[in-house]
Amino acid sequence: MILFLKIYCSRKYFKSISYWRLKLTYYVGLDAGSVYCKLVIIDEEKNIKAKLVKSIEGSPNNTSKQIFKEGLKDANIKKKHITKIISLGRNRKKIPYKTTQESEILMIASGATHFIPELKTIVDLGALTNKAIKLNDEGEVIDYVINDKCASGSGIFLELVSKALEMDSIDELGEKAALSKNPIAITSQCSIFAESEVIYLVNEGKDELDIAAGVSNSIANRIYSQLKRVQMEKEIALTGGVANNIQIKNRLEERLGFKLKDVPINPIYIAAFGAALSALEK
Repeated sequence: MILFLKIYCSRKYFKSISYWRLKLTYYVGLDAGSVYCKLVIIDEEKNIKAKLVKSIEGSPNNTSKQIFKEGLKDANIKKKHITKIISLGRNRKKIPYKTTQESEILMIASGATHFIPELKTIVDLGALTNKAIKLNDEGEVIDYVINDKCASGSGIFLELVSKALEMDSIDELGEKAALSKNPIAITSQCSIFAESEVIYLVNEGKDELDIAAGVSNSIANRIYSQLKRVQMEKEIALTGGVANNIQIKNRLEERLGFKLKDVPINPIYIAAFGAALSALEK
């Protein structure tokens, strides 16, 4: 009899746990950018249950389907458990799900200030654009500057340079650049001319470390100019995929004269995380 009661109670316990788990709700931020699609799933306690990034090769529609399916699998949940999806990014209108579209600027601010409430300025470094965002004491956006006139200050340009230098990623480009002793200045302001300049330097037999450093420093200098345009204040963080380039960060800190704040997750996910937070809070 005692054994029967133990088994019965155990079954009731696990059933209640399963029921409770299924009643939990989850929230999704889907950042469908120009080159990469990023997804973050959080629970009601704002814990990250899944985060993924995929290169958009061909159709943004198919890429968003794939990353959503993989995200559900990683989080060990089903689509019916998702309460709300907020989307952003250049390809947000091509996402094949019912989503609420939000401003990329606001989602970046939401994600970054969740981790660092005292932030006053954010620089988001994306595939096509760099954004300098100024915040007030409450973490609200009060000004921003977007530089998208030329891709030579963006992630796409860095990827082209990485390939020209036979490096695997923007991250590796930054790591190699940090080892340079004599950075070579890159003078071209246009991405096409700048890429040609890099290829010329490679053909001339210049040290790839010095070329990588010159390219990274050039982008850091442009970011510094953007920061001045929004009248930056201390407590600055970098977000976006290009923020993983260590030399850009080092050079920018050198220009600023103080250390930047570090977000505790890969900065490429900050906008998607902010979108997931907004899905939960609205």
